[in-house]
Amino acid sequence: MDEYVAAPVPDLLRPYLAALEGYRITGAEPGIHVGMPSRHLTIIITLDDGIDVASNDPKSRPTRFAALVAGLHAEPAHIHHDGNQFGLQLSLTPAGARALLGAPAAQFQSGSVPLADVLGPLGTRIRERVGSARTWPERFAVVTQELAAIVDGGAVIEAPVRRAWKLLARSRGGIPIGAVAQDVGWSARHLTDRFAREFGPTPKLAGRMMRFERSRALIGRAALADIAIRCGYADQSHLVRDWRQFAGASPTQWLRGDTLARRGEATGG
Repeated sequence: MDEYVAAPVPDLLRPYLAALEGYRITGAEPGIHVGMPSRHLTIIITLDDGIDVASNDPKSRPTRFAALVAGLHAEPAHIHHDGNQFGLQLSLTPAGARALLGAPAAQFQSGSVPLADVLGPLGTRIRERVGSARTWPERFAVVTQELAAIVDGGAVIEAPVRRAWKLLARSRGGIPIGAVAQDVGWSARHLTDRFAREFGPTPKLAGRMMRFERSRALIGRAALADIAIRCGYADQSHLVRDWRQFAGASPTQWLRGDTLARRGEATGG
C-alpha cells in the first residue's frame, strides 16, 4: 500500500517551509519519475538506498543521492526508480533558501546537489536521525527541530524583489512583467537582472513556471482545453507547448508514462 503523509509546519518555519511530506511507494512499475519545475526549492531525504537523478539531457547518467537540494529549475529532472521509493520531501520557499540554506535560491538553480554539501555535517545528521525514527511523526519532528535550530531570520530577500515574487505568485504567473516592474518602481530590465540574481529564473520564466505548476495540479481532473482557459493559456496548444518544455512530454504522455505520477494521482499524493 502506498503512503503519502503531510506534516503540519510549525509557525516558526512557515515563511520558509511550504510543505513537508513523507512517501512510501512499493511495487510500482519500474521507470522514470519526472521531477517538475515549481515555485519551490526541493529537499529530498531518502530512507532507502538513495535516489537516482538525471537531467533532461538524454545522454545524462543518473547520480545517486542519499539526500539532495534542487533549486528552481525550468527543466524536468528524471528520477530513475525500481518501483519503490521511501523518504521525505520538503518544499522550501525562496526565503527558505536564505534562512535555512544560507544562500539565495539562484545558487541552487544548476541542478541537484547533496544536502551534506549545503548544510555540512548537519545534512548528514538529519538523514541519520530521520533514518533512525520509526514513525512519520517522529521523522517530521526530527526535520522541523533541526531546521528550527538553524533559522536565520535576518537573511531576508531585498524588499522590491520579494514584492515582485509575491505579485507573480499571487497571480499564478498571470500578471504582466511590466506591471510588476511598475509596482516595485524599477525598469523591467533592472527587475529582470535583480530577480534572476536572487531566484535563478527571470520574472517572465518564473511566471510561466507558476502557470505550469497550476495546470499540473489540474491535469487528470478536467479537460485540457478547460485547464488551458483556467490557467491563462491562449489555448490547449499553448498549454501543451509549455508542458513539452517543462515536463518533457504532453500532459497525456506524462500521465501515461510516469507510473509514480499515476499512483500519486490515484491516491491524492
